[in-house]
Amino acid sequence: MSGRLLDAVPLNSLTGVGAAQSSKLAKIGLHTVQDLLLHLPLRYEDRTHLYPIGELLPGIYATVEGEVLNCNITFGGRRMMTCQISDGSGILTMRFFNFNAAMKNSLATGRRVLAYGEAKRGKYGAEMIHPEYRLQGDLSTPELQETLTPV
Repeated sequence: MSGRLLDAVPLNSLTGVGAAQSSKLAKIGLHTVQDLLLHLPLRYEDRTHLYPIGELLPGIYATVEGEVLNCNITFGGRRMMTCQISDGSGILTMRFFNFNAAMKNSLATGRRVLAYGEAKRGKYGAEMIHPEYRLQGDLSTPELQETLTPV
């Protein structure tokens, strides 16, 4: 690859990039090494600040931390798992439509969880639909990200 211009080097010539991966990259307009190097994120998400659950406003994307109060599976029109977490300032319902038994078991009562998503006003207060979450260990301070997250 030495001596070649980056806009002339196809991605499938790179180690680890086969036909399937090359096809996926082509769908988003990436064909050469130069395309890959100049590909920028659509936006950045700020996951560096922790918001109290009681201060969440509908429509904002926020990182919250709390203790799991309960986690239930309901069978209404559609199977759904709801988990309520609290940080002392309020209660947030995390709602999942795509889940498995391992998720339910990991979100056991008393576990601490760090969740990121769009806050909405639900029937019973603040909620997040399919938030990204991470289980916290026995840490007194949550492990927040130190930089903006590219998306």
